[in-house]
Amino acid sequence: MNRLVMLLRALPAIAAITMAAMAAPTHAASVVLVASSFPKEILSAYKRAFDRSSSEYRVEFVNFPGTNIVSYLQDRPPGSRPDVFWSSSPDGFRALLRHGLLQPAEDARNPDIPTHLGRIEVNEASNHYLGQAISGYGIMWNSRYLAARGIPAPHSWEDLAKPEYHGHIVMSSPSRSSTTHLIVESILQGFGWDEGWSLILKVAGNCATITERSFDVPNSIARGRFGLGPVVDFLAFSGKYSGFPVDFSYARPSVITPVSIGLINGARNETGGRAFMRFTLSEEGQRLLLRPEISRLPVLPSVYAANDRPAEYPQLAEVTASYLPTYAPDVSESRYRMVGAIFDQLVTFRHRDLAAISKDIHDIERTLRARPNQNARRAVVAARNLVFQAPMAEDDELLTRKALRTRANNAAISVREAEWARRTDKNMAEARALLTAAKKLAQGEQ
Repeated sequence: MNRLVMLLRALPAIAAITMAAMAAPTHAASVVLVASSFPKEILSAYKRAFDRSSSEYRVEFVNFPGTNIVSYLQDRPPGSRPDVFWSSSPDGFRALLRHGLLQPAEDARNPDIPTHLGRIEVNEASNHYLGQAISGYGIMWNSRYLAARGIPAPHSWEDLAKPEYHGHIVMSSPSRSSTTHLIVESILQGFGWDEGWSLILKVAGNCATITERSFDVPNSIARGRFGLGPVVDFLAFSGKYSGFPVDFSYARPSVITPVSIGLINGARNETGGRAFMRFTLSEEGQRLLLRPEISRLPVLPSVYAANDRPAEYPQLAEVTASYLPTYAPDVSESRYRMVGAIFDQLVTFRHRDLAAISKDIHDIERTLRARPNQNARRAVVAARNLVFQAPMAEDDELLTRKALRTRANNAAISVREAEWARRTDKNMAEARALLTAAKKLAQGEQ
């Protein structure tokens, strides 16, 4: 009897639960798959915000670097590809557009976002990809690390080639990181091919290590493992506003690029992809960029008018002051593979030898400042010329080819890499001999 009474009393609640279940959606939210190499802090913040704002869709991310996005998508048939590509790599987007792997997404645009910010074009001309934020590039350093060692804060790419920074720099390879490729290209195009490679090799010779991933650079600096290195601005700012003792300077000349977002041709969920793009360009999506763990520069001007931005948050005028107006993205994209291959043969695969030669040069030049010796000086200059030079001219026929991915060109590049390897080993051996002689002369030995 008591059980019957309890059941009767529970009927209204049971009915309410049943009605709620009947009123609930009968299908789960469909997944929007976004390919991006952004840090988890950015992706997690956008996932929480987008999933909360949408009853139809939820976003998931596949981590994939912009350096290999073309082959990644080409290996998947239409209908099985991710829906959206979201990246800081303009070269990656240009390659996708050239291979027909993006589709127009004008309907995802926010009309309140201008087409240009200063001299920077926010969106691709045919709206195949849209600017979602602005990125600048420069040097990040750990203030405590430098202060403890009496090392001054750097402000230019040339600073990183100075002897006081030897063994304290960390960077990645342009073959592994689209961010590093942009930085290397900004130096090559800003200083010229020959002078640019000379500077890049001197900086690389001052590095303590060449990392596997670009994110290892800011992470190592923030934790004080190394002192400084080239990074994209938001990785430095997110560390700074999260409480790490780090700072950042926009080195000149530098490339200022939109962080872009585009709809993939052959997407699994095209409608959901457009919805996610619209969210990232909305007021809510743009304001997320100001969060300390993200610290990116919005492209929606009204966000800058708000009073809740972090203290000392960069202004667009400051960022665009370091802009390299002559930067040619077509050139950068066409020689993407070659620049990475040159760097790896001259730096990545021989970094220990390069760093040791760089240290010897710094040490001998320090001695020669106190005890000048012209013969020793000439030997050091000869060693520098052997080690800090590009292995090919900028107008080399292979470097200027437009289609570098054909089988014949791949074979030609492999032959060149073998040539560079042999020549680099020979040059380093000759440089070591010259520096050994220079050291003896500088120390007054016969």
